[in-house]
Amino acid sequence: MTSDFSKYTDYKTILSVNALIWCDGKVLLLKRSKNKKIDPGVYSGVGGKVEPHESFYDALLREIKEETGLTEFESIKPYSITQHPYPPTDSEWVNVYFNVTIKEQVKIPPSEDGSFDWIDPKEVISLPMVADLKEYIGILSENVNAFIFGFFDNDKSGKPIGKSVKIL
Repeated sequence: MTSDFSKYTDYKTILSVNALIWCDGKVLLLKRSKNKKIDPGVYSGVGGKVEPHESFYDALLREIKEETGLTEFESIKPYSITQHPYPPTDSEWVNVYFNVTIKEQVKIPPSEDGSFDWIDPKEVISLPMVADLKEYIGILSENVNAFIFGFFDNDKSGKPIGKSVKIL
């Protein structure tokens, strides 16, 4: 019996990393520039795409350094793997999310990516924010040891049509 692997090899998978950087009970969030093509003007964590032949860990360190200048951390722990199928582009984003803690809150200057703010997790609910992170910060503020499997689906026009969040 011959298997047809074209549905796998013709589908694009985009790997990315994202960090929630914590210090003194607050989380460092990026308010994305209004000029960004993806999620303009909303709050997100720090991160981006994993480059070819780059590990998730190395991509995480690179993205944090590029966006914030930070290079020293007290801890780094994964807290989620999340899938975002995006049919209009025949691609799927696979995001690995990390909690990162640092010793003291630092002021990060604005950049072309946007501006950074230290936010109390209780305030996240009222912020314009990417949907998965808003939900995840709520989960993590109640259970710092939670591990989350997320699946956020979209229709062919890119409109969100469903989600599944499993907490271990």
